[in-house]
Amino acid sequence: MIHSSPASSPTISRRRLLGLSGLALTDMLTRQAWAAPASGISSASGGHAPHFPARAKRMIFILLDGGLSQIDSYDYKPRLQKEHGRELPDTIKSPKFTFAKRGRIIGSPFAWKQWGESGWWASDLFPEVNSGWIDKLCFLHSLHHENEDHITAMSMLNTGVPREVRPALGNWLTYGLGSDNGNLPGYIDLTPKDGRTFPTGFLPTSYGGAPILQPSKRGGDLKWDNLAAGFKGQREHLDFIHSLNEESDPLLTELRNRELAFRMQNVAPEIMDLERESQATRDIYGIDDEHTDEFGRTLLLARRFSEAGVRYVTTTHSSSRYGNLWDQHAGLEKGHRGNANAVDKPIAALLRDLEARGLLEDTLVLCGSEFGRTPSRELFDGQMGRSDDGRDHNPHGFTMWMCGGGTRPGYHHGATDDYGYYATKDPVSIHDLHATILHLMGIDHKHLTFHHSGRDYRLTDVSGEVVRKILA
Repeated sequence: MIHSSPASSPTISRRRLLGLSGLALTDMLTRQAWAAPASGISSASGGHAPHFPARAKRMIFILLDGGLSQIDSYDYKPRLQKEHGRELPDTIKSPKFTFAKRGRIIGSPFAWKQWGESGWWASDLFPEVNSGWIDKLCFLHSLHHENEDHITAMSMLNTGVPREVRPALGNWLTYGLGSDNGNLPGYIDLTPKDGRTFPTGFLPTSYGGAPILQPSKRGGDLKWDNLAAGFKGQREHLDFIHSLNEESDPLLTELRNRELAFRMQNVAPEIMDLERESQATRDIYGIDDEHTDEFGRTLLLARRFSEAGVRYVTTTHSSSRYGNLWDQHAGLEKGHRGNANAVDKPIAALLRDLEARGLLEDTLVLCGSEFGRTPSRELFDGQMGRSDDGRDHNPHGFTMWMCGGGTRPGYHHGATDDYGYYATKDPVSIHDLHATILHLMGIDHKHLTFHHSGRDYRLTDVSGEVVRKILA
């Protein structure tokens, strides 16, 4: 196992702490706080050696918050156009819970064509990504889970469970592998929804994600939002230690967080200064363009943090400028089109930038939503009004893509039924997705565990299989 129990470290007496000089204190706390569990091999940043050679050293997750419609983007279903307006057939059994119990079929309002040398069918939602990258992306068309509301679906996608408070993928990766830069966290959460990242669950808070707030719509400065970053100097650190009355492992965790925050002050501002990039680079990300500035800044920052050694970076697009996130129960064409215009160019730029810098080969990029959308339209009178241009939530069969990091370029795994409702061929569960990601990062998902409340926990719970067909 990489880990089998929480880290145990020699206790530090309060009297000894108070007797140390500033430099000695910093050195001692750094070495003590990053002490490795007895069962692991320590890295400079608190992680451990992978189980086998990793294909990916780092990961960027592009989350399109709200539910990108697979049948309006990459899961081509010509039958929807032919049967537009008809009732869904009885062969498509409606789930127990859904807003649109049955509904009528709605054809995609987007133009579809074949892209790239592969001639894969895709809509015109993402022309920049499709024209330059569709033959290099690895698609999972058969993802599925059972959670139809945003909160439990988002929890499932990130933590592997819908309702319990458990560590997220980024927490597990930081716990297992650490960061490649001891002055930065292993996990950065860019533009998290509501300004909050996932709690660490039973893992120590030192494996948590460091959130960075969303820039303003006018491209204002990104703001560092790390509570531990309030540390302003050695004096505050010593005052904090003076206030403690007993020795404990939580003390070491808090000191580790504050030490990292202190070291970050020297490196994070430079990374976050996007003016250091050339105008050509800023242009390809769409910075200073009305539609792409916000997410362009976010993805450029993701590249800069990844390049600097951060293990896992999440970027969330949840702008409501063109509708309710990507959650178009009404106004499907307008909402999806507007949101796609905001992210298409920046996403293509990120892939191009990573490839040009020689980073894409060992950087895993994942893009998608917490679920997809139904083939039927919603017809109801309620808070959202009456709509014949909207789709319900669909966790039963949806699409995400990967790029780089040891994935198979131009490959399409799995399929949904003729209406895009259910995963029918080579279905991939969220546990399978997590197992595959960990495998690409050099981790056997069955052996990355943490002992809590009398048993060993893991990200994939008691299931999950690596989807080996997508491996390059």
